[in-house]
Amino acid sequence: MADLGASSVMDFRYSPRRHRRAMVLAVLGAAALLAFYTTVFDEVWWQVLLRFGMIGAIVALTTNWQLRRQPRLPLRLTDETLHLSGPNGTGLSIDWVNIASAQVRGRLDPRLVVRPLDPEQTRPPMRPGQWSTPGRGPHELVVRLTWMTPGPDALRRELARRLPST
Repeated sequence: MADLGASSVMDFRYSPRRHRRAMVLAVLGAAALLAFYTTVFDEVWWQVLLRFGMIGAIVALTTNWQLRRQPRLPLRLTDETLHLSGPNGTGLSIDWVNIASAQVRGRLDPRLVVRPLDPEQTRPPMRPGQWSTPGRGPHELVVRLTWMTPGPDALRRELARRLPST
């Protein structure tokens, strides 16, 4: 029988196994597309690989550069607080009563979007634009959840359970 008074802490972390599986599927998909393209357009495979490989590398580097300032996994949910890991190993804690909204958005590239009610009440206090990305509010946090374990659906359930209802 479960102890109802016990603290329920839930950790969400990066899963190397899910990442490797996704990379293997991406490489197999790219190889299939390369074979299809070379057959249909009658080009040499290595020329196609050089052309599209450069484009893929530029997109990957740009995306990595843009996401450097965002909070990242792991994240921890306790009875009182949401703990996020930020850039350069910093951490941020937001009490559940201080969260205006927290949603998991997206299926293919899931992201947790958190807006605190009062950025000064976070630990440490948030400065405007400290962790936000262009096009977002100055205190809006976006955490990429790709390759997370347990999955985004478990996080959705936990957020619905822990967030104060309005």
